[in-house]
Amino acid sequence: MTIKRRDALKLIGASAGAVVMPAIWSRSVAAETLIVSDPGGVYTKAWTEAYYRPFAKETGIAIVPVVRRSNPAAEFKAQVDAKKYNWDISGGVNSDVAELLATSQLVEPLDLSGEDMSEIPAEFKSEYFFSDGIVTFVLAYRSDTFPKGLKSFADIWDIKGQLGRRAMRRLARDMIEIALRADGVPGGDQVYKVLSEPAGWDRAFKKLDEIKSEVRVWWDSSPQSAQLLQSGEVDICPTFNARAQSAAQNGAPVVVNWNGGFYSPAGWLIPKGAPKADLARRFVKFCARADRQAAYVDILPNGPSNPSAYKYIREAVAKELPSFPENFKQTTRVNDEFWGRNKAMSDQRFNEWLLKG
Repeated sequence: MTIKRRDALKLIGASAGAVVMPAIWSRSVAAETLIVSDPGGVYTKAWTEAYYRPFAKETGIAIVPVVRRSNPAAEFKAQVDAKKYNWDISGGVNSDVAELLATSQLVEPLDLSGEDMSEIPAEFKSEYFFSDGIVTFVLAYRSDTFPKGLKSFADIWDIKGQLGRRAMRRLARDMIEIALRADGVPGGDQVYKVLSEPAGWDRAFKKLDEIKSEVRVWWDSSPQSAQLLQSGEVDICPTFNARAQSAAQNGAPVVVNWNGGFYSPAGWLIPKGAPKADLARRFVKFCARADRQAAYVDILPNGPSNPSAYKYIREAVAKELPSFPENFKQTTRVNDEFWGRNKAMSDQRFNEWLLKG
């Protein structure tokens, strides 16, 4: 079963009305300029060095980066509906959002031809979406509190044996994935098999009941999770690998355990009808290059989708990336289609559960 287009549009439209459209770039902007939206911060920094400047130097096409919200679904819809485009292409879009936008027919097809694209595994590219980075949700903890280390998400529930302050994410999908793993369900397809029955959802929330009173912080922004670990406000905080690693790079004794982690591809989409779609497609192919992905993940530790990128990555960096073979084999992919179908229901049930005493 897949998400129906009318349902996808409802999901997107629920927040579309809240979009404040930034100023449209004037017609005076040169034809050979590409406006690229990204999540800002370290993404802009990494892509400027790895993609934006090298692409401009090689092609003569100037890149103008603009920051967008973390979930740009409503922005895509607003621009496509109005046929007024604030940007020509958007990067760092999670695969679940990409599927929603593709189902809603709000994105342009890509050009997946060429030697670089041929090296990308099939799971990281589709007619409308190209992933140049893999992000993984992992178990992260402070080694000063747990010098012997933590082995799996189940250790979060070991309140007596693993004393420490807990933080968890305020998001149904990730908490249910973690709870079932902690309850002995292997990751990947087995999780969705359990959740195919109402009893599976009850099982997940029963497991969450066991830890709820021990959670000091329910975080809802990725930077917050890194700060919680770095400051020592909490000792255990499942989060995205790059966030935990940023805390470690800033001097905090933070360790990532890949065991049982779950990953999502993130990448590039072109709004349907974008007047510079051909230039955008050219840029996407540039982002498939192994040397460019290697330069990107040297600054932001997402996993490159092109396996050949590891030829250019320093060994010390490579071992910390989600798609490095030793890490990758310990993780499984999130099923975007499943969570797309169950998002509204699971979010409502999770939020109601949080509000209970």
